[in-house]
Amino acid sequence: MSAGKKLAECMNKDEILRLYGMLRVIADVNRLRILCLLFKGEKCVCDIEEQLEISQPLASHHLAVLREAGLIEVRREGTWCYYSLVKAAIEELNDMFVQILGVHRLPAGYPAREKCDKTP
Repeated sequence: MSAGKKLAECMNKDEILRLYGMLRVIADVNRLRILCLLFKGEKCVCDIEEQLEISQPLASHHLAVLREAGLIEVRREGTWCYYSLVKAAIEELNDMFVQILGVHRLPAGYPAREKCDKTP
């Protein structure tokens, strides 16, 4: 069975488009780094800039993209903005991957693919 057919069987068109949009959002190194940082807890922009060694405008740009996608939320306190993950959105993304792969995690002893003895 082809990967495309398997995908079509496990997800409807709207779900595929939703996953595609999410993958486009997270397919950026800085946005992935921000998400990983936010998995540790709420952060202000200055913490994100400092820990990822990126400029404030670049951090703000990527935070805006993640926020528009619904993956993170902002809490304002005076002049400070604190960012955190939207748990439901992260769980939805995880569920999409589980649906495609058909497993939550590979077993610890998951065997490596055996080398093919056939000549191409």
